[in-house]
Amino acid sequence: MTDKTNDFDVAKALFEQLEHLEKDRQHRIIRWVAESLGITLPTKNVGGTGSSFEADLAAPGTAGARRAQPTDIRTFVENKKPKSDVQFATVVAYYYRFEAPEDQRKESITSDVLQDAARLGDRKRLKKALLTLNNAKNLGYLDSAGRGAFKINTVGENLVAMTLPSQQEESRGSQAGRQKPQKRRPNKK
Repeated sequence: MTDKTNDFDVAKALFEQLEHLEKDRQHRIIRWVAESLGITLPTKNVGGTGSSFEADLAAPGTAGARRAQPTDIRTFVENKKPKSDVQFATVVAYYYRFEAPEDQRKESITSDVLQDAARLGDRKRLKKALLTLNNAKNLGYLDSAGRGAFKINTVGENLVAMTLPSQQEESRGSQAGRQKPQKRRPNKK
């Protein structure tokens, strides 16, 4: 856009892109854009009256409403259905960064946090939790946050927020036991 574009035109273009999306996706996209631009979204109204941005997001059925009623790690992992240890590590990092109760939130996780999440989530303990975290970093889901500490990045956020649980897996659940059709071999003449 050019310098001649006024703020209302920019807001209108953004609105048109977001208006037909679900509230959860709208909130997530706005948060990602704000984080990418280094903008901190207001959490309370400066004047003390009316609603705040965060309060508006906490309306029933929105992502903010879920944050108002935090879920436990076990339920969160069960809902996301990670298929591998790397996905599990990414889900745990996401949970502690965005979904955990305020007093339990963490910017980064360690192998001890990951093992504790496995215990709390009634999941088999990882043989080498630090190796799993390094693998998640090497696959691009986590970033290093110091020695032995890892934080989720936007790729990991996308995996957890938008990909897990996979739509294919959910649709396969209703077709349990059904096999993939085999490719036909061309007839030889």
